[in-house]
Amino acid sequence: MRHDMAMTKELNQFVRAVEDLTNRPHGTEGCGLLWGEPGTGKTTATAWVANQYDAVFVRALGCWTVTSMLGALCTELGSHRMCRRSDMVAYICKNLAEKPRPIFIDEADYLFRQEDMMDSIRDIYDISGAPVILIGMEEIARKIQQHGRFARRITQWIEFKGLDQADTALVAARCCECVVAEDLLEFLHRESRGNIGRVIIGLARIETMAKASRLATVNLAAWGTRQLFYDQPTFGKGRKRGDA
Repeated sequence: MRHDMAMTKELNQFVRAVEDLTNRPHGTEGCGLLWGEPGTGKTTATAWVANQYDAVFVRALGCWTVTSMLGALCTELGSHRMCRRSDMVAYICKNLAEKPRPIFIDEADYLFRQEDMMDSIRDIYDISGAPVILIGMEEIARKIQQHGRFARRITQWIEFKGLDQADTALVAARCCECVVAEDLLEFLHRESRGNIGRVIIGLARIETMAKASRLATVNLAAWGTRQLFYDQPTFGKGRKRGDA
């Protein structure tokens, strides 16, 4: 598989949103939210966009406290964790004022475990003016709407819902080292339900089969009944021990 970035419709939408936040008019709020179900490509897209903007990119952890969150931001900005939270907030804001760039926080659902973490992010945004983009699961939009003080600062709401048929073909053309015929692409898109994580897995398996069979193009007939994904087994009610 080639490690290329396919510019899908959702990725283009995300890039435009970050561009709007970065170059927003004075007096306009500058926070954004990207959310969606697992496997829709949020983390990959965020890492790529963050790299384009030389952004601050951290991944929230389940064990985070306010102190560890601020320490992670300081580390990403080239410093280290400090003893006092106020010193870290001051350092982060000063750094971002001197070199403006956006902040991306992946797995931002964890921030809601302690309200102080959201308040600290809001303080950093208010003082520095740096765009803050949170990335989370499908429930995060509802959680943020309940957190009115932060929700009103969000002007870009981006939901990743999955690939359409054209995007699936684009990903295959960019990433797969064999040609995937249209009938197999349609089958892959239908079976994956547009989930880019599953599309990539399916393409990798198709490519492996093509190389093993020395095929330049793989169609649905050649693929046959092979499994596209590494799905977990499903379990029904088994027989009790001792049943005949």
